[in-house]
Amino acid sequence: MSEYEDTSTEPTADDTGTDYNEPTHDDYGSNTIVTETTDGQTIYTTDNDHDGLADEVAIDSDSDGNIDRAYEDTDGDGRLDTLVVDRDDDGYADAAYRDTDGDGRVDQVQLDRNEDGIVDVDARDTDGDGRIDTVSVDRDFDGREDLRLTDTDGDGDVDVVARDTDGDGVLDTETYVDPSTNPYTSH
Repeated sequence: MSEYEDTSTEPTADDTGTDYNEPTHDDYGSNTIVTETTDGQTIYTTDNDHDGLADEVAIDSDSDGNIDRAYEDTDGDGRLDTLVVDRDDDGYADAAYRDTDGDGRVDQVQLDRNEDGIVDVDARDTDGDGRIDTVSVDRDFDGREDLRLTDTDGDGDVDVVARDTDGDGVLDTETYVDPSTNPYTSH
């Protein structure tokens, strides 16, 4: 120790010092580091499995207590693969963006358009080519899919539109937008 070091605020075995505060933990638990930034954000970094890699990074951009976006490692591989967003700052998720196959690209997008807590739009890249090819929509917000748009040939354009025309929760009508993908016509 140098004679120039100020030890007046360092705790000793029997004295905690007047300027020293032991770190405390919030509701996130003992595996979370809470950081308050100079621009007014609060960032919660959580490592639940103690591997040294973040399992979740949650950001409260205006420090109002509602998480505005959270990055999550949902499969435990050490990579944050899901982004959950609360766009209107009401405390409920409005959108989720996922990389379900670990290739670094988003291949599933889920939206809650009417803010009832139920996914209304589910868009997926089912063939892993990096482009969304299937979109399921609940247009009347009853919790059931009533429209599905599919790109069957991977060209980026919708080929098949399936609808639930009678509201029973079963897609019962298909329209082939691209005639070359219609299995009922001879090519």
